Amino acid sequence: MSIEFNLPELGENIESIQVVRVMVAVGDSVAVDQPIAELETDKATIEVPSSVAGTVAGVHVAEGDEIAVGQLLLTLESGAAAPAETPEPVAEAEPAPVPAPVVETPAPAPAADAPASAEVVFNLPELGENIESIQVVRVMVAAGDDVAEDQPVVELETDKATIEVPSSVAGKVGAVHVAEGDEIAVGQALFTAASGALPVSAPAASTPAPKAPEPSAPAKASAAPVPVAAPAPAAPAAAAAPASEGKRVAAAPSVRKFAREIGIVLAEVPGTGPHGRISKDDVKRYAKQLNEGRAAQAPASGAAATTALPPLPDFSQWGEVESKKMSVIRYKTAEHMALSWSQVPHVTIHDKVDITELEPLRKQYADLATREGGKLTMAVMVCKVVAQALVKFPEFNASVDMASKQIIYKSYVNLGVAVSTPRGLMVPVIRDADKKNMVEMAVEIQEIAAKCREGKIQVSELEGGTFTVTNLGRVCGTFFTPIINYPEVAILGMGRSYEKPRVVNGEVVKRTVLPLSLSFDHRVIDGSDGARFMGWIKEAIQQPLVLALDG
Repeated sequence: MSIEFNLPELGENIESIQVVRVMVAVGDSVAVDQPIAELETDKATIEVPSSVAGTVAGVHVAEGDEIAVGQLLLTLESGAAAPAETPEPVAEAEPAPVPAPVVETPAPAPAADAPASAEVVFNLPELGENIESIQVVRVMVAAGDDVAEDQPVVELETDKATIEVPSSVAGKVGAVHVAEGDEIAVGQALFTAASGALPVSAPAASTPAPKAPEPSAPAKASAAPVPVAAPAPAAPAAAAAPASEGKRVAAAPSVRKFAREIGIVLAEVPGTGPHGRISKDDVKRYAKQLNEGRAAQAPASGAAATTALPPLPDFSQWGEVESKKMSVIRYKTAEHMALSWSQVPHVTIHDKVDITELEPLRKQYADLATREGGKLTMAVMVCKVVAQALVKFPEFNASVDMASKQIIYKSYVNLGVAVSTPRGLMVPVIRDADKKNMVEMAVEIQEIAAKCREGKIQVSELEGGTFTVTNLGRVCGTFFTPIINYPEVAILGMGRSYEKPRVVNGEVVKRTVLPLSLSFDHRVIDGSDGARFMGWIKEAIQQPLVLALDG
C-alpha cells in the first residue's frame, strides 16, 4: 500500500525551508520517528522524523531544494499491506473512509515524542549588513544548561560593536560548538539543544496528517494531500533549472538574498560546503576575486594600491618585543581606512574659526542641556551647524557609484560622530540630525558615546551615516588630515581651541579660535565647493544667527 509523507508544520511564520540533506534512499526501510531529512529554516537546522513506517518507493526532494509545508517528501510502501493477498480489497480500501478503530492506534504517541528527543542546532543569525569578521568574546552557556528563548547565549565582537546574541530556541544545551577567541561566521553552529519545547519541531508532532499509522495513513495521505500532491512534479522542474545553469545551486535563503543584494550570480560561485553547498563566505570570496580582477585591469596607480607589503623583519633580534592580537574593531578599522585612502582621492582644507562669541552662549545654556541629561560642548554645537550645512550643500551628503557612473544624493542627514573606545574607533550615527536642536543632539551624543565605551552599542546604531565629524580637541593638536569614512564623501575634523592675538577693527585683541580640517572626495566635490562648504560652517559658528537666517 502506497503512503505519501508530506512536510509537516515546523513552526509559526516559517516560510523559507531548504533541504540540506536527504537521509534515506529508494529501497531503504524507514521506521516511525526515524529522521528522513535535514532542513534549514530561517531560524535553525532541524531533522524531520517520519511519522510512518515502510519501504521507500520514491524520494521527491533533493539537497538544495526550496520546499514548502505540505510538500511531498517520500512515497513509501507500507509493510502492513503485504498480508492482503487480493489486490481488489486494497484498491477499495484506499478511497474508503478510515474506520474509527484504526485511528485509535497508538502511533501518534511516538510521533509526539519525537520532538522531545530531537536535537536542534542554533546557528549564528544575521547581525547586520556587511558584517564580515565576528569574534567570540564570551560564551554565556555550557553543556547541560537550560536555555530560554531570547536568553543571551554568547557575546560577540564584530567589526562595528560588541553585542550579545539571544537564543531563538528553548531547551537543554547538549553541546557548545564555539569558544572564546574563535573567529566565526554568520550561519555557523553555536550550540545544540534538545527539548520538546523547541518551537521549530514541536508543531511537527501536532500536525494531523502524520498521526495515522500503517493502515490509516494511506487514507489520510491520499485524501488531504491530493491538492498538495501537485508539488510531486517539482522534482523534475527543479532539475530542469540547474540544467540551464549547469549545476544545482545549494545555498541557504540568507545566502541567496546576500548574493542578490551585491549582484552575484549564485550559480557561478564555487561552494566549499558539503556537496558543494555555498556559504556567505564563498560569495564574499568570489566577489573579492571579481574585484581583484577588475583592479588588475585598472591603471597602474590603482594597481599600486593592491601591491602586497614586504614581510616584516624579526624585531626580536634587536631587543624584547611583545605581540598582541588586534581586536576585530581595530583590524576592520585598519582595513576600512586603507580601502578609503587607496580608493578615494582626498583633498583637505584647513581653516580657523573664531568662537569667541559662541563660547559665552555655550556656557549660558549648558545647564539646560545638563537638566535633559546631555552636555552642551563645542563639538555638539559644531555638529548641529554641520547638519544644517549638509542640507544647504547636498553634494557633501552623497555617495559616488563609479561602476554605474552615478552620484547618490541622500534626502536624510545621518551624522556620524567618531568615538574613541578601548576596543578601537567607533562611529555611532545621529539620525535626522538636521531635525534636532542642540539640546536633543547633546543628549543623544552623550548616550551613544557612553554605549560605545561600555560595549552596549547596537549594530543598527552604527549604520547609515552620511557624513562624519571627528574631534581631537579633547586630546591635543590643531590641524590634521581626517580620512573619509567610505562610502561617505567628506569628513570634518575638529582640533583643540586656543587663544591667539587677532586684528579686529584695527585693534589687536585676544580671541579664541577653533581649528577645523575638512577632507572631501575630489571625484565628487571640487575645491571651490569644499571652500564654500567650509566658509558657510565658519560663518554659522562665528555668527550663530546665520542658522536662523539661512539654515
